[in-house]
Amino acid sequence: MSTKPKHMMRKCNNCFATAAEKKLMFCTQCKAQTYCSRECQKADWKNHKAACKNNNLLESRLREHENTPIGMLDRLFLVDGISLHELDQRLEKWVRFHSPTLMGATVHALRLPDDVQRSRTHLLYVRLEPRRQAEHQGAAGKFFRVCDAEVVPWDDALHRPAPWPESLMQLRLMQDEAERMNRGGVAATMVECPPLAVQTVPFGSMKNLRETPRDDWKPFLIAHVEEGKKPRIVR
Repeated sequence: MSTKPKHMMRKCNNCFATAAEKKLMFCTQCKAQTYCSRECQKADWKNHKAACKNNNLLESRLREHENTPIGMLDRLFLVDGISLHELDQRLEKWVRFHSPTLMGATVHALRLPDDVQRSRTHLLYVRLEPRRQAEHQGAAGKFFRVCDAEVVPWDDALHRPAPWPESLMQLRLMQDEAERMNRGGVAATMVECPPLAVQTVPFGSMKNLRETPRDDWKPFLIAHVEEGKKPRIVR
């Protein structure tokens, strides 16, 4: 898998400018999406609003839960005695760190260079398990390891338990809007680390992909996550 092309890097969620072209900032509310300016953030608000509020609501509920009797009991079964909220925060940092790796794996697993419309019919599902402090030593890229990864047909994913259907509905709206604005396709990785709910990691501006799909996307993903490093190459 060769040098990282611009479309494989983090982009503005509105105009899809890459980090190589403009300085990007995370949404101050959910810290999940990036924008190159306040103008782009405001322009994208109607599309991002629902996901942003859901992210904030989830974090608020996890914060409230961690000091309840059940929340304290959770610590007995979670790695290093952390709370669900702390596990969620680790996952957020892990996703941010491995975004280029996840995007590269998604492009090749779904074989998007052959047919970008497969972003509407298939998803990449990645199941994680947390690693102990002795293993990750505070490095975000090593907070989790990949247990398994597979391509899941959209129709099958719709029949999985909540919040899968709700997450896919939001993703479909995002895809429809991107196509309406001629911004290309939107693909997604569904990341799950029980007992946390599955989370959607979308990647936009999927068009004019020139890579040759590779069958070794899974070992590529597992190896980079295991070593906690970002790829210099994605194809």
